[in-house]
Amino acid sequence: MAFEVLPERTLQAVFGTLHPKQHRILEQQRRRKVSLHCLADTLYYHQGAQLSRLGRWNDMTILQMQHELAKRGKLEEGEATTLSEWKLRLLLVCLVTAEKEAWRKAASARLEKRTENKKAWAAQLGAYDKIDKDLSEGALVEAEQHAIC
Repeated sequence: MAFEVLPERTLQAVFGTLHPKQHRILEQQRRRKVSLHCLADTLYYHQGAQLSRLGRWNDMTILQMQHELAKRGKLEEGEATTLSEWKLRLLLVCLVTAEKEAWRKAASARLEKRTENKKAWAAQLGAYDKIDKDLSEGALVEAEQHAIC
């Protein structure tokens, strides 16, 4: 791994670009005196996750693809060595595409639910306005009847 030869300060500077959750994990590891080798591994796999999120699967190494697939539970231990780089990349692309499609469907369902809720609120407000109007008209009629009496 190329990151192992980097000095500690350089690694720490690169770790500053990590997601806060991952940075917290690294800080915990550092407090427990985890070796630079483990930190370099973390950075290596973080780089793979970033490339996967950006859709740059051609820039990922075999280890990074295997790690991403295993992290998502789509790759078993024995299966990792039997698949070629092309098959790993194809699996990862299909998985990410399916995840994005599921996310889009969920987002559209949330939007639809939100519009239904807005319509229901508007109908409820209309009903309250009608009740208020009827009550105010009823109060006016009562006031007129009291005035006549």
